[in-house]
Amino acid sequence: MSEKQQRLVLSIIEFLNQSIADGTVKQDDREGLEVAVQCIGEAFGVDPNDESQVGRLSIKPASLSSLFDLFMKTRERMSGSTPSTSTPSPAASSSKVDKEAAEKEKEKGNKFVSAKKYNEAIEAYGRAIALNPSNAVYYSNRAAAHSFNNDHPSAIIDAQKALEVDSKFVKAYNRLGCVFDRIQVESLSNLSWRI
Repeated sequence: MSEKQQRLVLSIIEFLNQSIADGTVKQDDREGLEVAVQCIGEAFGVDPNDESQVGRLSIKPASLSSLFDLFMKTRERMSGSTPSTSTPSPAASSSKVDKEAAEKEKEKGNKFVSAKKYNEAIEAYGRAIALNPSNAVYYSNRAAAHSFNNDHPSAIIDAQKALEVDSKFVKAYNRLGCVFDRIQVESLSNLSWRI
């Protein structure tokens, strides 16, 4: 059994256990699902009660649901359809003055990132977005700053927003990949202190 498969199985078990705990599953079906969770765990050699194994296999702070949502949104964008739950893309109605001011804020943000002042960078990119919300670069750059600041959920949201603005903006897909790489590295780093 590969570690990759065990990670997936643990994520499935966590999803099913969460569905039991939050009431998603009807009371009548809980016992059957609990038995299924045990069987799945045994079949794949995954014990959700073994803290060392969970530490090694967990994909947190991501979850199976968040990864699946991201996959579906990406797939819908790649196929050219608009997700039903997405927010409308901002209108490209920023004035020339606003666009110039937004570019200056972006440059400030870039300098803050270079200086590893990520909170300041996030604020600068936020001001750029407020001035010109139809520029995918600003969301993508803020996603990078969030990622460097270890705020991966916000990084994912901003990368997705960049794709809502411009579904062909490749760098936003790269940002998503980098976020998930960072999550993976952090999971492995958390494992190293336990060894």
